[in-house]
Amino acid sequence: MDKAGFWSIIDKSRNAAGGDPYEQLGTLGELLRELSPDEIVSFDYHLSAYHARAYHWDLWGAAYIIGGGCSDDGFMDFRGWLISRGEKVYESAMANADSLAEFVEEHDDDCQVEGYQYLASEAWEEKTGKPSEDFPEHDLPNGREVEGTRWEEEDTCACAHAQGKAFSPARYTTLGLRANSPLGVSAR
Repeated sequence: MDKAGFWSIIDKSRNAAGGDPYEQLGTLGELLRELSPDEIVSFDYHLSAYHARAYHWDLWGAAYIIGGGCSDDGFMDFRGWLISRGEKVYESAMANADSLAEFVEEHDDDCQVEGYQYLASEAWEEKTGKPSEDFPEHDLPNGREVEGTRWEEEDTCACAHAQGKAFSPARYTTLGLRANSPLGVSAR
C-alpha cells in the first residue's frame, strides 16, 4: 500500500462515519478487516510513520489548548485523531498548528480519541488468527524526542486566556482562546 492508498482508506472511513471520529474507529476497523494481512501491516506502517512525524511541540500545544490539557497518552490519541481527519488537515497542521482552528468541529470533543493505534493489529490478529504479539514490527525509529521548541504549561495557559476569544467562530470561542495565537503557545 502506498501513501495514496493509506489516505484513501482514512478518507473513506471518515466519510462513512459522517466525520465523527468515534464512529470512524468502527468504520476504519471494518475497512481494515477487508484487507489482506500484508495490506494491514502496510497500513499500520503508514499510520505509525505519520504518528511519529506529528510528535512536535507545536501540535502538542494545540492539543493542550483544544483539550484543556494534554498528557503524553492524550497526545498519542490526539495524533491518531489528527491523522483520522485526512491528509489535508494533517499536512496543514504539520505546516502550521494554527490551521487546526478551521478544522476542529464540535463532535471532535477534545480531539483525543483513543484506539486508532490499535486498529491494524486487531484486524491483523482477526484476519490471521495469530496473537497480536506476532504482529510484524516496523523499522521506524523508536524513542524519538519531541521536535520543535518546547513550551511551558503556564505560558500556554496565560496566552490562551489573556487575549480574548477566537479558536474558530464556534469552537475557539467555547475554549476562550485568542485570535492570531499560535494557538496560544509561547515558545521558550
